[in-house]
Amino acid sequence: MLYITSNHLNFICKDQINMSAGEIIRNRVLLEAKRMLVNFELSVATIGMELNFFDTSYFIKFFKKYTLFTPEAFRKQYYNKS
Repeated sequence: MLYITSNHLNFICKDQINMSAGEIIRNRVLLEAKRMLVNFELSVATIGMELNFFDTSYFIKFFKKYTLFTPEAFRKQYYNKS
C-alpha cells in the first residue's frame, strides 16, 4: 500500500515522468506481454492469464489497441525480422 490517493499518485507521476499511473502500468503490462510472446512458446491465452486478463479476447483487444498488432501477428513479425 502506498497510502496516498490515486489523484495524488497521478499528480506525482505526471510531475516526474509526464505519464499517468495508468499509462505506466499499461506500458509495463505491454512490455511484459511482448517479452513473453517472443521468449516463451506460450499460448496467447496463457500469456493473458499470466498478466491477469481472464478473458483472452479482452487481452487480444487490449494488446492490439496499443500495439496495432494482435499478439500472434506481433510474434510472427518479430520472428520474421530475426
